[in-house]
Amino acid sequence: MKVDAVVLAGGDGIVIDPVCRFKGLLPIAGRPMVEWVVDALRAAETVAEIAVVVPTAEDLGPWVDKVDKLVVSDHAFMDNVLAGVASFRSDRYVLVATGDLPALDGRAVDNFVTAALAAHADFSYPLVPKEDMLAAFPGGERTYFKLRSGFYTGGNVALVAPHAAEANREVGQQLFELRKSALALVRLLGLKFAVKFVLGLLEAREVEEKMKQLIGCTGAAILVHEPSIGMDVDKSADAALVARLLSKDRSAEAV
Repeated sequence: MKVDAVVLAGGDGIVIDPVCRFKGLLPIAGRPMVEWVVDALRAAETVAEIAVVVPTAEDLGPWVDKVDKLVVSDHAFMDNVLAGVASFRSDRYVLVATGDLPALDGRAVDNFVTAALAAHADFSYPLVPKEDMLAAFPGGERTYFKLRSGFYTGGNVALVAPHAAEANREVGQQLFELRKSALALVRLLGLKFAVKFVLGLLEAREVEEKMKQLIGCTGAAILVHEPSIGMDVDKSADAALVARLLSKDRSAEAV
């Protein structure tokens, strides 16, 4: 079973590079970040069509020939997601990925999609163990949270059923806007859940149950040992780290 893929390539690139119009165009090892993501999706056996959501279609470069659909949308996060999902006019599941995952590879995509489809949930989200991230990206700074079974970071992809995305525009936007505010998330998620989260006493099952309460659909937290899914580029140090690793990999392939 294959899925479609939406890549969100907008965002503020100026915080990393003053001359970058939007984040997806940030050059990494000689290519725009979004092109690395598109190449990984093309290499994945589980991906059918690819749509890239961008703020403008002007002067993007030759990488656009690699995608099936170019969707121009420069609105709120969930509006951009829905614009990408709607472009397929299909009932296939949709893999939503951010355009700042230049280290992503096809194997990681396939492993996550396969596990997520097997969960039969309306919304699936990857959890990557801290030790996997540190081994693959030494020196990389990520935000980790503690569950009862260990420390994890969230990935920058999700597998969603189209109807679930359409039904959760408001709550999805709210979660996106509050993602970096602990106090606001406590108010949204409830004190009991928040206290267990802070104490590291939550289990993945409880995260799934809370997800179902919030979105009114079934959710699955997918444990994956695929650090490239969690290595997004948010600052210049991230860009430099990933560029070094990608350049090293290309040099090794050329030998």
